[in-house]
Amino acid sequence: MTGQQGMHNLGTILKRLEAVTSRLEDVAVSSSSPAPTSSLKSPTTAVQDNLAHIASTGAPPPPPPPPPPAPAAAAEEALSPAVKAYEDEIINGALQEFIEKSDELGGLVQQHSSLLPALCEAQLQFLKLASNHSKPSTPTALGPLLEPQGKAIQAILETKEKLSRSKEGRDWNVCFNTLGEGVPAWGWVQVEPAPAPFVAEMKNAAQFWSDRVIKQYKDSNPTAVAWAKSFAQLLTSLQAYVKQWHTTGVAWNPKGSPAPSSIPSASSSSSAPPPPPPPPAASKTSAPAGGAGGTAALLADLNKGGAVTSGLRKVDASQMTHKNPELRSSSVVPDNGRKAPPLKPKPGAAPAKKPAKLELEDGNKWMVEYQEDNKNIVIDQTELHQTVHIFSCKNSVVKISGKINAVTMVGCKKTAVVLDSAVSSLSVTSSPSFEVQITGQIPTIQVDTTDSGQIYLSKECMNTVEIITSKTSSLNISVPTGQDGDFEEKPVPEQMKSRVVGGKLVTEIIEHAG
Repeated sequence: MTGQQGMHNLGTILKRLEAVTSRLEDVAVSSSSPAPTSSLKSPTTAVQDNLAHIASTGAPPPPPPPPPPAPAAAAEEALSPAVKAYEDEIINGALQEFIEKSDELGGLVQQHSSLLPALCEAQLQFLKLASNHSKPSTPTALGPLLEPQGKAIQAILETKEKLSRSKEGRDWNVCFNTLGEGVPAWGWVQVEPAPAPFVAEMKNAAQFWSDRVIKQYKDSNPTAVAWAKSFAQLLTSLQAYVKQWHTTGVAWNPKGSPAPSSIPSASSSSSAPPPPPPPPAASKTSAPAGGAGGTAALLADLNKGGAVTSGLRKVDASQMTHKNPELRSSSVVPDNGRKAPPLKPKPGAAPAKKPAKLELEDGNKWMVEYQEDNKNIVIDQTELHQTVHIFSCKNSVVKISGKINAVTMVGCKKTAVVLDSAVSSLSVTSSPSFEVQITGQIPTIQVDTTDSGQIYLSKECMNTVEIITSKTSSLNISVPTGQDGDFEEKPVPEQMKSRVVGGKLVTEIIEHAG
């Protein structure tokens, strides 16, 4: 009886399998896929094998193994030549060299520079998306795709401001400005129809500051000079890349599918650069951070009730003025050994003395700065295209030999200039009690906002020189008399008389004889 029941069940199973076999054969015939190879079994053969397995063992066969995963190369979209060039020339080329120079320099400049790889990586993901999709139809749809790059640029600019205001970062402001002025170049993805000239403009803005880095650290810190040059080379590489691959704007794929609403997360997140380090903590004297965090902290303190004062220092009875009237007269409360913070210098106090300077810059500018009680300053290796700038000198004498282009003197006191000849002019500004002697020729002398000055002219200047004054008092011009080198002193008039004649204002100089 048991054998008949088993045969009945086996017959039922055979009928059901035959029905499944018939359906599978219909599907195999109607399918457009290639015929199976000899190594693959047809649906009928597979069913027959199953039947044989059931008849012999009485148990269903094990399920077939899952298909092998697709190769990584097939799952990942092929990189376009433009994206591959960005990886090779920017990410793995100029950017890598810049980061190496930043690591060698270290300090706050390295922290600031470490924010740049995140921007380049965000731009790489955007270019990958653009190479596989068509351009969004509206700027509104394009905005979310550019958002990661915008946030990266904003982070670099905000960090620049924080570092520039910090006490430790004041000596590196030229480096922070170099990166801050150059990083907007990565905004070329929004510029049409000529993004390469936009990158060139940002490169020129950064070049101004990188030149100052080179000038400031060329003798004291060669690593900073190498850092500045590597950033300039990075901008040059970016400009060349944009000019070659994105001449009229970002190269989208016109045959690609519509662009998504946002940048998808990168599949190879493990290969992405590490997140940038946080900006340095603000100093204790800086203002508290605003925004929701500061408000929430304030509300949390207020909710403490009476416990809000638990963190305050307890005042000793000896420091209470209502218990110690003698403290009121001195207005000084003893702090029991606590040190008071250092006082800031009062407005108008004398500035710190700076080192004197006398050198030729860029081959055409003589810089004479912060000289004091030095009456032997001589500039004799001069050329026609050179200029001399005298700044913040006191009680000194500057002798300039030969013919040069121009001389300026600003913010000096009791300083004298002896000049042979100049092609352009001599300018004196905010330099009280000055003296100037011209031994050759000069076409123009300008004196502005200066009291008590003396100008000695040569015979060659008598019929050619013009002297222009404004906001000036007690200025005397000494002209040669031709008698054994004697001079005759002539004061410059300080008073004016104005009248209205025929509806016009007529001004005359009042000269005092005597």
